[in-house]
Amino acid sequence: MRTIIYLGEQKNFSGVRLGIHLAQVLGTRGTEAVLVGKKSVLPDYTPFETAEVAAAATVKSFTNVLKKTKAEKVISFVGLPICEAAVGFKIPFIYVEPENFKEDKPVKNKKAFLQKAARVVVLGESSKKLNTRVYSANAVRVASPAIWVEHYNYDKPSCFKRENNIVAFGDCTRDGGFDVLLQTWARLSPAHTSWHLTIVGNGPQKSALKKFIQKHKLESATELLGAETDIYSLLRNADIYVSPSRAAQDISIILDAMASKLPVLATDVPGVDSLITNGVNGVIVNAGEEEPLTIALDELMVDWGKRVGFAVRAWEMKDRYPFEAFTAFFEEK
Repeated sequence: MRTIIYLGEQKNFSGVRLGIHLAQVLGTRGTEAVLVGKKSVLPDYTPFETAEVAAAATVKSFTNVLKKTKAEKVISFVGLPICEAAVGFKIPFIYVEPENFKEDKPVKNKKAFLQKAARVVVLGESSKKLNTRVYSANAVRVASPAIWVEHYNYDKPSCFKRENNIVAFGDCTRDGGFDVLLQTWARLSPAHTSWHLTIVGNGPQKSALKKFIQKHKLESATELLGAETDIYSLLRNADIYVSPSRAAQDISIILDAMASKLPVLATDVPGVDSLITNGVNGVIVNAGEEEPLTIALDELMVDWGKRVGFAVRAWEMKDRYPFEAFTAFFEEK
C-alpha cells in the first residue's frame, strides 16, 4: 500500500523522528512509504521517496501531492491540511499529535474533523482516561516510543578503539546550552586526546559556536553538524551522549540514546528525571553551570566501568518504550 507519511513540524513538536522510523519499520512489512514535508526536514539519508511542500502548504497543494504520489493512505504528524486533502481524495488517514498539543496557529473545526480519522494516535503517558470527546471515538493513547540502534562494539572497553566519541544534539541557542558544553570541552579536550565531540543542531548561535571552536583550537577534536544529520548513525558509534540544555526541551533523543545503550549526561531540565535516575542509569547535573558538567563528563570519560554500568541500565528503556507497540496502531487490520 502506498502510504504518505507527513513529517509535520511545529514549535513544540516535530514528527521527523517518529515518522522516518515508522516508515522504516512499515517498509519491512510491505508498506511503500513516501515521506512528505518541508525541504528543511526531509532526510537525504533514507531510501524512501520524498515529496517537498512549502511551509505554508494549502489543502490544494497537498491534494496535488496525493495525486502525484498515487497515495492510498495518509499518516500525518501534527498536520491537518494533508488530512483534509485525504478526505477530499477519499483515502483513509491517521493523525498523530502529543497529548494536550497546541498548534502554532489554531485550527478551526479540529474536533469535528478528527471524527473523520481512521484513527487518532495521541502521544502521552497519563494514567487518566483519554478524553475521546476531544480527539475522536477512534483515539488511542500510546507512549512516545524509543528509537534505538545497535552500538557497534559496546562490549569492548573504549581503550581498544582508535577514537572515543561524545555526541550532543539540540538547538544552537542560549537555551540549548552548547556554549557551556564547549567551555567544558575546552578544559577537558587537551587532557583527553583520544576523544572527539560532535554537536548536532541549528540556530542563531551556530556561528558563535564555530568561532569559539576556532579560538580555542578545538577543530581537530570537535565537529559541528547541521540538524539534518542522521543522529542515529552518530549514536551507533558514540560512547557518551550529552544534553547540556538550559531549558525544557524535547527529551525524546535522550530516551533514544539510553535505549541505544549509551551513558547519558543531562541537565536537570523538566522531564529528564522521568528517564534518568541520577547515578543509576545516567547522570544529571545543574543546568547552565560549567563546573558540574565538567566534573561529570571528565569522570565518564575516565571511568569505562561507570559508563558501561550506566549503559546497561539505560538499555532497559528499549523494552520500557517499545516501538512495536507504537507501530501496531498504523498497520492494516
